[in-house]
Parts: sequence; C-alpha cells; structure tokens
Amino acid sequence: MIAVAFVICAGLGALVRALLTNLDAEFDRQMWGTFLVNVGGAFLLGLLRNRSPDVILVLGGASLGALTTFSTFIAQVEHIGSNGKRLRALLYLVGTVSCGIGAAWLGWTLS
Repeated sequence: MIAVAFVICAGLGALVRALLTNLDAEFDRQMWGTFLVNVGGAFLLGLLRNRSPDVILVLGGASLGALTTFSTFIAQVEHIGSNGKRLRALLYLVGTVSCGIGAAWLGWTLS
C-alpha cells in the first residue's frame, strides 16, 4: 500500500511542479515558479518533523521530492549567470537557499 501511495503522491507532486513552473514561457516567470515550489516544499518538509517514517517517506520523499527541483534551480542560476547577469544569478542563488532554510525552520517550528 505504501508503494502505491508513493507513486500517486510522486505523480501529484510532479504535476503541481509542472503547473507552477510552466505558467508562462517567459524565463523570469518560470524562475519565480521554481522559487515558489522549492521554498514551499522546504516549508512543508519542515512540517513533517514529528510524523511517522511512512508519512515522511510518502509525503516527504515522493510528493515533496517530486514537487521541488534542485536541478532546474541550478540550471536557472547558470543560465542567468552565463548571460552576463552574475549579480542577479548570485542573488537568486543566495535568496532561494536562504528562504528555503528559513521556510524549513518555520515549518519545523510550527510542527
């Protein structure tokens, strides 16, 4: 049963990420969608602190693992930086990581 829940939750997480990160073909809007899913996912993962290992596996590993996207985030940082906007790339990198840590801490605190 856990395997079925894992597959369903992973599919739902990936679907939500696709919807949020592909709202518009414009790169800047995709970047904000990636920011939203990564920071939101960090917050939700923090909320799972006191849950059972099965809940953490299914919701944290499947749903939130499929929802968040580190690879797209890094590709976006590289894309911005390679187009001569290194300061913007650095701000996006530091801002996303800082907000993600803060969001995870907030979720951890509220759980």
